[in-house]
Amino acid sequence: MTIKKNDKAYLLDLKIDIHANRDIHYQELALLFDKPKFLDLLPYLRKNYQVVNFVPLEDFREELENYLQEHFLKNTEVKIDLSKYTKVAEVKESFPEFYDFLNGNPSNYLPEMLDAECNLICFEFNRPPYFVDAIKQAVLCGAVNDKYFKPTKAIPIDSFFFGLWPVLEQVAIFVSPTSTYEDVEEEFRKAKELMKTDKKLSYYRPRIDIAPNIRNYRAWYWKRIKGNTYRKIADEWSKRDIITYLEVLKGVQAYEKLLKL
Repeated sequence: MTIKKNDKAYLLDLKIDIHANRDIHYQELALLFDKPKFLDLLPYLRKNYQVVNFVPLEDFREELENYLQEHFLKNTEVKIDLSKYTKVAEVKESFPEFYDFLNGNPSNYLPEMLDAECNLICFEFNRPPYFVDAIKQAVLCGAVNDKYFKPTKAIPIDSFFFGLWPVLEQVAIFVSPTSTYEDVEEEFRKAKELMKTDKKLSYYRPRIDIAPNIRNYRAWYWKRIKGNTYRKIADEWSKRDIITYLEVLKGVQAYEKLLKL
């Protein structure tokens, strides 16, 4: 009997530990990080980004900042080996500016190249960008969790988020094919809380309850601006709905208060 050689045994040394509370997150993470093609990338990635020792998973965010700051201060130049990827031509065609960046035009440095290559990996394996932090965990920690894995997420963004000129921040809820209504509802609540607590969003304070008769108030307000008396406005309006001049007066005053918010 011939014993078949296990030609994948070497992958055991590259296996990524996965810690996720939700089964759907566990599945998404496992189906990327158990791909032999992804695991084969890890030695190159760790060498390219000078990862010598693994970072404890629980300290990932803090240690990542320290790691990036250290290499930023050293002006560590990084070149991506595009030969490792099969979809470079598609990237070049669909995202030419991103391709130029990946290709080192001009020369680029850590930390931006780590982020760029993780995005390239997402494209290579048909995964959305919310995998980027998990990929960084796999490279730096040898393990991943779903603490920063957010297929559905409410975050403040400005147009720098998309690489454009700066504008005032807004809150966006990002969704994925795995997002559920419950996920979106939870992030919606977080978005509402952000609007109350984030100082960068404090400029936007809309009135969230609808004033009664708001359409009438606005119409009366502009008739007053035009010079009509409250009584004249009431008399003309009474051809449709019976109102008094006091109702018009109170309505205009209410609208003027709203304009001061």
